Amino acid sequence: MRGESAEAELSACLRHDPVLALRVRLLAPDFAAEPELLHAMLMAVPVATQPGYPARWRQSVAVAYLAQALAVRSGAADAEAAWTAGLSHNLAEYLDGGAGPSAQAADWLGALDSDGWLADAVRYHAEPLARGRAAHPLVRIVQLAYQLLTRADAVDSVDVRAALAALQLGAGEAAQLLAESQTQARQQAARFGIVDAPTAASGAGYDRLARLYAGQAAQAALHGYFRRAHGAPDEAYALLQRALRALFGVERAGVFAPAPDGSLRITPLLPAVAGLAALAIPPDDGHSALPRALARHASQQFERGAPDAALADEQIARLLGVTRFLCQPLALHDGRTGVLVAGDPLPDLGVSPLWRGALSECGEALQPAAVVAVALPPAPAETPAPAADDIPRDRVRRAVHEVANPLTIMRNYVNLLSERLGADSTVQRDLGIIGDEIERVARIVRGITVAEEAVTPAPALELVSVNSVVSELVRMALGTLFTPNKINVQIDLNPDVPPVPLHKDLLKQVLFNLAKNAVEAMHAGGHLRFMTRQIIADGQRQIEIEVADTGPGLPPSVASHLFEPVISEKGGDHAGLGLAISRGLVERMNGQLSCTSTPQGTRFVIRVPTLQNGQAPSTNTRYGSM
Repeated sequence: MRGESAEAELSACLRHDPVLALRVRLLAPDFAAEPELLHAMLMAVPVATQPGYPARWRQSVAVAYLAQALAVRSGAADAEAAWTAGLSHNLAEYLDGGAGPSAQAADWLGALDSDGWLADAVRYHAEPLARGRAAHPLVRIVQLAYQLLTRADAVDSVDVRAALAALQLGAGEAAQLLAESQTQARQQAARFGIVDAPTAASGAGYDRLARLYAGQAAQAALHGYFRRAHGAPDEAYALLQRALRALFGVERAGVFAPAPDGSLRITPLLPAVAGLAALAIPPDDGHSALPRALARHASQQFERGAPDAALADEQIARLLGVTRFLCQPLALHDGRTGVLVAGDPLPDLGVSPLWRGALSECGEALQPAAVVAVALPPAPAETPAPAADDIPRDRVRRAVHEVANPLTIMRNYVNLLSERLGADSTVQRDLGIIGDEIERVARIVRGITVAEEAVTPAPALELVSVNSVVSELVRMALGTLFTPNKINVQIDLNPDVPPVPLHKDLLKQVLFNLAKNAVEAMHAGGHLRFMTRQIIADGQRQIEIEVADTGPGLPPSVASHLFEPVISEKGGDHAGLGLAISRGLVERMNGQLSCTSTPQGTRFVIRVPTLQNGQAPSTNTRYGSM
C-alpha cells in the first residue's frame, strides 16, 4: 500500500473479492488512509479453505465478467455497475453461510446506488427472464449472465434467445462471451490459489488455525484503528460509524443513553433520524429490547412483527428503515452505559468475536482514563524528598504499562476461547463475565496513571441492576472461590428491586471483597447468603444488599477497628485494607456499609438510595432476578 502502483495492485485484487469489493467501496475513496480498518477487513472476510467457497467464488467472478461483457457489447448499462452487481449476486452466501436472504444482501448495496438498480439486480438475479422483460437494463443483464452460467445449454433456450435479442445480441456472440468469462474466472482462481480440494496442509486444522489467527490480527488492527481518536469522543464515534459499515454492513444505527429522568433517549453521538428524538423508553419496560440489553449487560435482538414486542421498538425499526435490529450495551465517553442499536445485522452478530472486539476497543478509546498517561513536569526543587516507603511515580507508570500487556493477552485469549467453544449460551455468558472483569481491572489500572494534580471528573452514573451484579458475581466466583473452599451459596434476590443509578464497578468490587472475606473466615466450609430487598429508611426508599456467612464471627479486637486500614492478621498477601476500601466505595455511592457479628456468623449490609444526583429509575423491573 506504499505508492500509487501498490495501491492500484491492491485495488485490482480486492475488486475480485465479493465481500471486500463492497466493503472497500463503503470506505472513504482513499481507503489506504485507514490501513488499520482495511487490515481488520482483510482478516475478517471468509477464507478460501471454507467448504464450498471455491465454487461460490468462481460463480461470482464468472457472472461479474459476463455481466460486464454483456453491458459493454450491448451498451445498455454501465460496465462497472454490471461488474459490481454480477460479483455481488450471491453475496448472502458468503456473509450468512449460505442461509441468509438475498434481499438483505441487496440492501447493503443501497449506499452505492441511490436509485436502487444495483440492489434490484442482486435481488432479482435468479428470477425467470420473462418477468424481467420490462425491467431496468442492469437487472436484465445480470439475470441473463446468471442464466447463461448456471443453466446447461442456456444459449439454445427460447427465453434466453429472447433476452439476448432485446439487447441486440445473437446466440453465437453470447456463447463466445460465456466461454471468455469462464476462462477469465479460471485464470483468476489460479492467480489467487483458489482450488476445489484443500491440500493436507490446509485441512480442518489449518482452517481453524487460520481463522483464529485472522481473528487476533483483526483485533490488533482494531486496537490501532480506535487509538486514532486520541481521546476525542467525536472522532471515536466517527470511527465506530465507519467500522459498523465496513466490517459488519450496518448502515443504519443509533445510540440511546439514559436521560436524567432515567428513560432511554436517542443521542447525537451517531447520526440518527430526527423522529427518534420523540421516543423515551422507560428502564423497566420488559417488552423493549433496549432496557433488556442494559439490565442484562448483553446483546438483545428485535424483529418487526414479533409477538409482545414493545411498540417503541417497532417504531424505532420503522424510523431506521430496518426489519430487525441488535441492541448492544456500549460504554460511552461520559461514563454512562448506552445502547447501540444496529439495524439489519447479520445473524449471530452479537456473539461474533470481531463484533465484541470492535465495541470493546471503541469503549476503551472513549474512556477518559485512556488518555491521561502524559508526562508530568519536573518537580520543583523545594519539593521534599519522598518517604522511604513511597514508590516513585515513574515506577508506578512503568508498572501500569507492563500490567496492561498481560491484560491484553488475557482478553485476546478469552476471545480465542469464545471462538473455539462455539455458540453455547452458558459458556459464552461465562466468557463474557470474564471479559468484563478483565476490562474492569484494566480501568482500575489505567486510573492509577491519572495525575494527582489533575481534577478527574466523577464518572456519570448508569442504571444498574443490583440483582444482575450479584448473579454475575456468584457465577464468576462459583468455580474459583466458593466450590473449592466448600462454600454453599444461597441467593435470595427480590425480583421487584429496580435498576438504580450507581457506579457498577464500585458495587462489584465491594461485593467481591465481602465475599472473599467471608470465604476466608469459614476455614472449613460453610454457608454464604446473598439477599436483596427494598426498604424505607429515613423517609427514603433504598436498596439493601445483605452478605451473610456462617463463620465463627469477628473477635472484639477486630470488630472495634473493622473499617480502619490496619495490618491484617491473615498474613500472606493480605494488606488489611479491604473493608476500609469497601466502606469508602459504598460512601462514594452515597450509601452505607454496616456489620453485625456473632459466634454464629457475620452479616454485612449495603444500603444505597434509589435516587442519586437527580436520577430516579422506575420500579417493578425483574431484570437479573433468580
